Amino acid sequence: MRRTSWLNRVLMCGALAIATLATTEGTASAATQCFTQSYSDGANIVPGTGGGNTTRAITRQRAGNTWDDWVWRGTEFQCPRGRTCEYAWEKSKTTTTGWAIGGGTDLGNASSPSKKWYNTVVSFVGGYQKTTQLTTAFTWTVHLEGGDVAQPVQVAVRRWTQGDFSGGWERTNRGCRGGTTYEWNGNVRFGNWTRDVFEKEKVGYAVNGRM
Repeated sequence: MRRTSWLNRVLMCGALAIATLATTEGTASAATQCFTQSYSDGANIVPGTGGGNTTRAITRQRAGNTWDDWVWRGTEFQCPRGRTCEYAWEKSKTTTTGWAIGGGTDLGNASSPSKKWYNTVVSFVGGYQKTTQLTTAFTWTVHLEGGDVAQPVQVAVRRWTQGDFSGGWERTNRGCRGGTTYEWNGNVRFGNWTRDVFEKEKVGYAVNGRM
């Protein structure tokens, strides 16, 4: 009986140790952080940048129609009046244009006195600081009537897109050593952004100002 009692105590202590370990690991992995004022800069929501807690830019709305951004126009050629002309530029042109340009970004609850989190937030938006190269060899010919004016053009077809941000560290009213406690909320939404996003390329000749 004594041996059985001793064995039971060992098993119970082992179970208690495992339970204590599980509780400690759960506390250590809880989604809370102590941010200093210099780090958070007073923002109510601090964007997450990694470690499984990352803010995402969510697209909420896209315009039904696209618009043509004429990113390059070549030299004009005019067909003399009273004649018909066949015109070919017969050159190659490469133009670099922003993948997502225009629009703006509002940090919302991620705002701070120094706008510290601005670049962090906008970097989550698709196409931020990316560029697209449009390369076209104008080898085809366009038919012109007398008086027509033609010029080679490159067009970036864009679509107005709008969204906001999801997921961030929310400020609590609890202090911590050297700062304030923030809790991760993967569902919190804040701010907004708009962009004119590149969808495709169109090239050709504009005749009398129209493609």
